[in-house]
Amino acid sequence: MKCAICIRKAIPRSIYCPRCRELVAKKAESAKRRPALIAAYDEAIDDFRCHWSRVILVLDDPNSPFHICFDHLFPRKSSELVASCELFNEMKSDLGPEEFPLAFVELARHHRGLPFNRDFIKFIYWNERKLLLAPPLPGGRLRHEEWTSRVSSDCDICGHPSYKHSIYCQRCRRFVFWGGHDHLPRVKALKEAWRPELDAFICHYTGVKLDDSDPKSPWYINFDHRIPGDENTLTVAASWVNAMKTDLSEDEFWAVVMEYDRYLREGGEFNTKVTTFKYWNRSGA
Repeated sequence: MKCAICIRKAIPRSIYCPRCRELVAKKAESAKRRPALIAAYDEAIDDFRCHWSRVILVLDDPNSPFHICFDHLFPRKSSELVASCELFNEMKSDLGPEEFPLAFVELARHHRGLPFNRDFIKFIYWNERKLLLAPPLPGGRLRHEEWTSRVSSDCDICGHPSYKHSIYCQRCRRFVFWGGHDHLPRVKALKEAWRPELDAFICHYTGVKLDDSDPKSPWYINFDHRIPGDENTLTVAASWVNAMKTDLSEDEFWAVVMEYDRYLREGGEFNTKVTTFKYWNRSGA
């Protein structure tokens, strides 16, 4: 008997071949995986293609950015599944199926030198709340790194009135002391992102004015490593861009964005050799 998904022979007492059974059986949401695999199957090559990019999915290397995974078409648990590569599953984050391609189109347009249209993507499904919040310091407690004997002065980052005995204003100190790591890279990143004429911080990747008050906003201030793991390359980015960039360096990110934009315009399939994915690592090492 032929496999219920592909052209291979099913194993005894199963409707699937060994390959498809491994992908479907005894897994969470297995009932949704079968139609996803049927839609992704390319009989001409006896293999599966990514829903988002048409690349041939890798089945035997979990550390590959093109390893097969299953993505919710709409960012909610009740949504149908599609077969995707890990790279685009992670880049999609909480974007809807109509929003995901638009993000690449507008990013590519901006990378060519045009202003990014903040209203182009509606972020209907946005729900990225993992570690993106930057809570205020409890009780207004000062840290020794910010203490000053000056009773009143201007913030060293934005020039607004400083918090009492601090070299930063209440807004900036929330982001400076985001976590327990060295705060100086965040100070440098915030200074580079500050635009006095806008009275706001801007995103490094889009040039768009960022939200500094609503952690649930896709445009909320976040910090991104332009080179993954290198604190000296910290920059300020919108939460949604930081989530979309995942484990790519800045150069790799733009290479993927521009290639995907080409794929959307010209068709074919995404070129997996567009970059080396040097920092991609799912092995736990």
